[in-house]
Amino acid sequence: MKKILLSLLTFLLAGLLVACNTGDDNDSENNDPMEETAEDTNGRVETDEAEASGEGNGGFLWKVEHGDTEMYLQGTIHLGHDDFYPLDPAIEEAFESADVVLPEFNMLEVDISEEELMDYVMFSDDTTLEEVLSEDTYEELGSIFESAGMDVETLNDFEPWYVEMMLLQIGMTMSNVNAQDAVDLYFLERAIEDDKEIIDLESPEQQFQMLTDYSMETQVQTLEKAVQGFDSYPAELDELAEDWLAGDIEAMRSMSEEYEEADINDEYWTEINDNRNIDMADTLDEILQDDSGQTYFVFVGTAHLTIDPSIVTELEDKGYQVEHIY
Repeated sequence: MKKILLSLLTFLLAGLLVACNTGDDNDSENNDPMEETAEDTNGRVETDEAEASGEGNGGFLWKVEHGDTEMYLQGTIHLGHDDFYPLDPAIEEAFESADVVLPEFNMLEVDISEEELMDYVMFSDDTTLEEVLSEDTYEELGSIFESAGMDVETLNDFEPWYVEMMLLQIGMTMSNVNAQDAVDLYFLERAIEDDKEIIDLESPEQQFQMLTDYSMETQVQTLEKAVQGFDSYPAELDELAEDWLAGDIEAMRSMSEEYEEADINDEYWTEINDNRNIDMADTLDEILQDDSGQTYFVFVGTAHLTIDPSIVTELEDKGYQVEHIY
């Protein structure tokens, strides 16, 4: 069963990992997802038919039209590896046809200072991580961070949601996937290379604010679940990647059932999924109603398109016919 820790990869952008990264990994020569794949991908797009072959990587592609305006909705995953690319021809062609792309936010242009980041991730009073966690959880967390060469006491000033983010980074280093090859980054790099217009659906500040606004009870619940399931995390990350590559919609939808069984406060699911989907669907509705005659390519975490109330169902409720292409 996917653990609560995986939520940060299915609902939030890998850009938060980049923004929160305190190491030097992002400076590595091997961390540009486009460096080795752009040329091959463009060649694939030029030669393949603009149809879903059923043999390419990925899936989760929808299309909606209004007047002269076309909009593709692509569900992504906020991690990846070199073998992800190129994606299925239908996905590649949909991206190529777009005049405008709409990510959750453009992580390549995040401008948050260290001081601003600390305001989001640190306790605003004298509370400490050790105080809010159970003794057993704090001790187990210490063992995990010790194995990564860190002292858990240095984390005492950080809110639980941020420590959960750090667990995510540690677990990913033990898997076969990484944030630098994320599908979102793949599309963003190409959009910049192709000089496409980029319109953010959210902002990094909105995502940080959502996380830090969770009640302390909810933050502790999700961190404790993450610690409890950490040992199986790398294997589950790899499984999550394979589910996405296979276009397994049911695997993504099953996450909602797993959350219902996880004994997490309702506010977590409502904020991380429901409210964001409603807001993003409202924004897309405005664009469609404006009917500029352009083609739009929206790419957001797959859960936003598959778990109700999803962007897809919200648009359908507004009267649009949303076609599942691949």
